Amino acid sequence: MPIMSNTQLQHILDKMARWAVESVGDPTFNAGFNAGMTQANADVLSGSNSIAAYVLATDDEDIVADLLPAARSLDENNPSPADGFLLTIPEMNSMIAALNTHFKGFSYKGIDDYLTKQNTSAPTLRANGFFKTYLKTLSAGNCYVPNDQVIATFTETGATAGTFAHQAAIDKTKYAGAQFKVKNLTALTTSAVVSVTAVKIDGTVATLTATLATHTIGTETALSDTSQVYVDVTAISITTGTSGDQFEIVAKADRSIASA
Repeated sequence: MPIMSNTQLQHILDKMARWAVESVGDPTFNAGFNAGMTQANADVLSGSNSIAAYVLATDDEDIVADLLPAARSLDENNPSPADGFLLTIPEMNSMIAALNTHFKGFSYKGIDDYLTKQNTSAPTLRANGFFKTYLKTLSAGNCYVPNDQVIATFTETGATAGTFAHQAAIDKTKYAGAQFKVKNLTALTTSAVVSVTAVKIDGTVATLTATLATHTIGTETALSDTSQVYVDVTAISITTGTSGDQFEIVAKADRSIASA
């Protein structure tokens, strides 16, 4: 029996990641979810319909004394799924074990070791970050950001000036690097030439450039290096800009799992 192909493995990884994130109703995957822990927290543990509010409304000092501290804690600190908690489901744990067994049959330590060797020189095959969150198993270097992530924004104040605002770097303890793109936040007036000081996952810095020739809101323009190795932006500069135009730097997810 030959080792499974990367295409076959990708299908399985994507299906498992989608199952995991849909099973808990994570709204960061689909804002339309109306069930799951986040929704349950909002419906039952927080605000006017919370357990804490109900306990207070009983107007019984014994009930309040006994139950309010715990109810208040649930209100102030809504529960969230622990990383890898879905591995406690025997059938899902068995699927992970089966993948490990398959790759051990070809002299790898398991699926994570196989992916690590695939991604040594350059990203070849990585799992969606939701896989790591809910099924653990994989190291950060073998997972990509589960959704596109805004790294920084820039508001042009003139032809060669603007306001840079850092948003958030990729968390290297959870995910590997990503390709960065420029995304228009407004309909641009001119084809600004953008220069981005970007940080790679190994800590080295590179200057990436792009000309924003397409001016439509939401358009994404690739930067001069499309490698999936970047984690942060420390500075942005422009030429030939127009005051009021805005764009952001986005870390791109490797692929969507919405139809896995």
